[in-house]
Amino acid sequence: MRSVRPLFLLVLAATLVPAVLLVTSLRASGTAVDGQALMLAGVASLAAAVVIAVLLTRHVTLPVRALAQQALEIARGRFGREVLVRSRDELGDLAYTFNHMSRELAGIGGENSRLIGQLERGYLDTIRCLASAIDAKDPYTRGHSERVAALAVQIGQELGLEERLVTALRFAGTLHDIGKIGVPEQVLRKPGRLTPEETTLIRSHAVVGAEIVEGIDFLKAAEPGIRHHHERWDGKGYPDGLAGEAIPMVARIVNAADTWDACTSERPYQRAYSAPEVVEILARLRGTQIDPVVHDAVLRVVSRRRSLEGVLAS
Repeated sequence: MRSVRPLFLLVLAATLVPAVLLVTSLRASGTAVDGQALMLAGVASLAAAVVIAVLLTRHVTLPVRALAQQALEIARGRFGREVLVRSRDELGDLAYTFNHMSRELAGIGGENSRLIGQLERGYLDTIRCLASAIDAKDPYTRGHSERVAALAVQIGQELGLEERLVTALRFAGTLHDIGKIGVPEQVLRKPGRLTPEETTLIRSHAVVGAEIVEGIDFLKAAEPGIRHHHERWDGKGYPDGLAGEAIPMVARIVNAADTWDACTSERPYQRAYSAPEVVEILARLRGTQIDPVVHDAVLRVVSRRRSLEGVLAS
């Protein structure tokens, strides 16, 4: 600490000054002083002064250093840390006060975490209800959002993404079609070709969905997956025409999971394809619509799924 050296010198001076004054006084009075004895006394005084200075300095600086380190831990949000100071002086009182504050902050922090968790679950439950409402508007897509979320999470784990992004995939997969809440059912269920106006309306769901979750902190990492899940690797997607790695990874994965589930589900405008057929479809989309790395991860995940299904069926 910056105060150690000045404090040490101050204590050293304070302990040496009396000895120096005593020797000076004896000489001034003409009292005979043996030189060798004087030297020994001086060395002993100096040694005692150094020991006293070190002990007093450590007594002050060590508790202060401990307090500073734990204060830094609290500043980083690690509440509940305490300082072990046994002295019964002002430093001990300061440590006791600090420990009391740390315990109080830990209690408040735990309560805040619980309340934030409840709030997040409340938000998510509400938005999941909206997602279920979307699925309910179109019986052909019932359960689609949850299936996309489950597959997207598996793809993210296959790619070794950090837990924060895997969580974002779960939310983005669940909510990727939330913007369809404002699309009329007759448009969602229309079996034939859409008009240009209807196509524009359908495509707007990506932006609308991102706007619905905008401002919700715990969904911030999922928002790009909602807005950009219809972007294409070749840049021909929507709403922003992003291409390649400019497309957020969460969106690339949701796009692939969405495509797989759409192809394996019965729709008004298409039959449900078998898994081998979908593998062929995705192979044609590799490097055009779907990120090649994500495409390969999808195949590995699906292959394991099918192997597991075969084992369970046997």
